[in-house]
Amino acid sequence: MTDSSRAQIVRHHTALLAIAQASIWLTAGVFVAAGPIAAARLTGHASLSGLMFALWALAFATGAQVTGLAMDRFGRRPGLAAAHGLLCLGSLAAAFSVLSGSAAGLLGASVIGGFGMGSALLSRGAVADMYPPQRRGVAVGYLLAAGTVGAIGGPQLVNLARALTTSSALQDAFARSWFVVAATSLVAFACVLLLRPDPRDMAPRPIGSAVRRPLASLLKLAPIRAAVLAMAAGQTAMYSIMGISAVAYTRRGVEVAAIAVVLSSHFAGMFAFSPVWGAFLDRRGRKRGLVTAGTLLFVGAGITGIASHPILSGLGLFLVGLGWSGLYLGVTAVISDFTSASERGAALGFTDFASASISSIGALIAGILLDGPGFGAVGIVMMAVLLPTIAAVGLVGGSRWRPVALKPA
Repeated sequence: MTDSSRAQIVRHHTALLAIAQASIWLTAGVFVAAGPIAAARLTGHASLSGLMFALWALAFATGAQVTGLAMDRFGRRPGLAAAHGLLCLGSLAAAFSVLSGSAAGLLGASVIGGFGMGSALLSRGAVADMYPPQRRGVAVGYLLAAGTVGAIGGPQLVNLARALTTSSALQDAFARSWFVVAATSLVAFACVLLLRPDPRDMAPRPIGSAVRRPLASLLKLAPIRAAVLAMAAGQTAMYSIMGISAVAYTRRGVEVAAIAVVLSSHFAGMFAFSPVWGAFLDRRGRKRGLVTAGTLLFVGAGITGIASHPILSGLGLFLVGLGWSGLYLGVTAVISDFTSASERGAALGFTDFASASISSIGALIAGILLDGPGFGAVGIVMMAVLLPTIAAVGLVGGSRWRPVALKPA
């Protein structure tokens, strides 16, 4: 394969993965905007909105780990295709569940969707496969930026469906939204089937030994341990705050339209600035990026917890999303730097497994706190989780953040 033909294939594959990325986050945006409210209405308990995201997070964790291992063995394309198929199935299950008034069905749909989401987001590993370390942060950043349209559009899709629904019942609007994202998941499914050759087969190979290291050996590397810790804390804070925010604002009397705008600001923070984060990580270093991102998330959690006005709430959620974006990209870059293509899927999958498993506990706690002391307590608890994590990442020696040497595929 010549350099020019390889570059053309990389651009083609990146574009296909970007389209699929938009679909992934459109689906997530609808689940975040509609799922907690639907769960609370169907069950009559706000705390069960936290249960919905706890189940989502557990399924996400399982999907990421199982699919990550499979991708290292069989390639990226089969795993990503199965992931988008599950996202389609989960969306359809959610639509029919709210129409039939089945809380159990909605919780089951969150399990299917969560598994698909955990698998689908490993597409960042496919992009990391195709780019050298010095361009990896920017490349994955642009992939994440492709999710901007989908993530911001998800809550707005729910809002639009409500405006176009003649019935006064929210479940009709929610169902229409889930039917739309089921269709976009089919488009994403078609996109990933076109990834030929498989991105894994285009990855540079490590110089020297080609022995595939077990996960336990990878976790002995201080930067990888720090990255996993950072992702676990950041994901827990983001999931806990985001997962119950729609219910919290509804209980404060905020209209669905205003909630959609606030959530869109959060998603804008998560995605719109990811190319900037990527450039920062490539130029200023992975550790500095992780510490900066964690600090922004810490500040955002504090603002969100004390905010009473929608504008201030939007600012807090925006900072939570912005901090998460930097952590997500930074962790992806660190793990990709220190692994080969035969190790990357398992390492990224384990990172998502660990962070999503802990996030499920955070989501449950957040729902309980919302029914007790209130939303402010959620912000305080998440700040307490983030502070020691930021310090721990900062203590990892700078000279130890060196990636493995690679040679072209």
